[in-house]
Amino acid sequence: MPAVQSWPRLARARIVVSSLLFLTAFGAAASPSVSPSLRSAAQRDLGLSPAQLDRWLQIEREAPQRAALAQRRLGAHYAGSWIERGDDGAVRLIVASSDPRVAKLGPGVELRQVRYSLAELEAAKARLDAGARLRLPGITRPIDGVYAWHVDPASNSVLVRMAPQALERAVDLAAYSGADSGVLRFERMDVAPQATAQVYSGIAYQKGNGGSCSIGFAARQGATKGFVTAGHCGVAGESIWMNGAPVGYIAGSEFPVADRAWVAIGDQHELLPLVTNHAGAFFFVRGSYESFHNSVVCRSGYRTGYQCGFVNAKDVTVNIAPNSSGIGGLVYGLTQTNACAGFGDSGGGWIDTYEHAQGVTSASNIPAGSPHNCGMFGAFTWFQPVNPILERYGLTLVTL
Repeated sequence: MPAVQSWPRLARARIVVSSLLFLTAFGAAASPSVSPSLRSAAQRDLGLSPAQLDRWLQIEREAPQRAALAQRRLGAHYAGSWIERGDDGAVRLIVASSDPRVAKLGPGVELRQVRYSLAELEAAKARLDAGARLRLPGITRPIDGVYAWHVDPASNSVLVRMAPQALERAVDLAAYSGADSGVLRFERMDVAPQATAQVYSGIAYQKGNGGSCSIGFAARQGATKGFVTAGHCGVAGESIWMNGAPVGYIAGSEFPVADRAWVAIGDQHELLPLVTNHAGAFFFVRGSYESFHNSVVCRSGYRTGYQCGFVNAKDVTVNIAPNSSGIGGLVYGLTQTNACAGFGDSGGGWIDTYEHAQGVTSASNIPAGSPHNCGMFGAFTWFQPVNPILERYGLTLVTL
């Protein structure tokens, strides 16, 4: 379905507040259609031709079932699956296996032989997580500069990203955790992940004591209206303002470990199942079905607008650098993308090409002195998946 070009009720004054609650939640079945404006944004940001995007989206639809069948066949040797664009420009579904005896998995799937199974990779990542949790300030070495780690099926490794000068600390984290060193792969990342909340004017919501973030998805907790957003945007009890007027308060917030929050607002505000593309159009929110690895996702935030990227990792542990207010720390279970973001985009909603909500913006590797990482080589943005937020606070998302 095409993006909504107008929404008649937006003309009413009281909708000026609620019209920001576009980032709603998500249902189950995927819509077979993709809006033209979303297709255009995806092609712009991802460098895909129309034919490549069509093929990518087709594989996205088929991938969960195909990957599940491959996993059942390969059993303990299953090593992950992903969508890949080859050097020849062709888009393919890749399934990895640590079993050299398997030669084919059927039409439409390219088999790749690797050393480690997915279970072995996940076990190593879990050891890193456990080691990070057990570190004691003043006793164990700090892990400042070790930015993020996650299972990366495409490289058949646990990928650890770090500052150029932090290799020794990354190796120390690995040794302390007891993770199999052969499974780990260290990669340089020049800019630290930062929580993207700061004080900016414009379309956003503000905390009572300052600081602007972007609204995520409209939701209800029973009869109480509200929205989900990032936990680092504020603590429980803080008042929330929009357009110079108080609208509610933060009813629940967690950061670090998770990065999620629930804001309760007054009943006079209207919740709309929409996402703005910051160019005069809106997308409906149709459900919360989680996208496949390497799916196309797009995010909406008041600072940098509407940006798209690929899901290139899930269940990522991110070491978010403290900001000027001292807000930072390890956050687990984030989803990684190569879309860009800026300060103030925190909490904004992510949807896939079928208008299924995915999560809320958590952090981005923004260079010092810059308001965003858009246009930067090696840009990453991480989001907190939305379904755990709904489960944590007992919420129901507003959908079409």
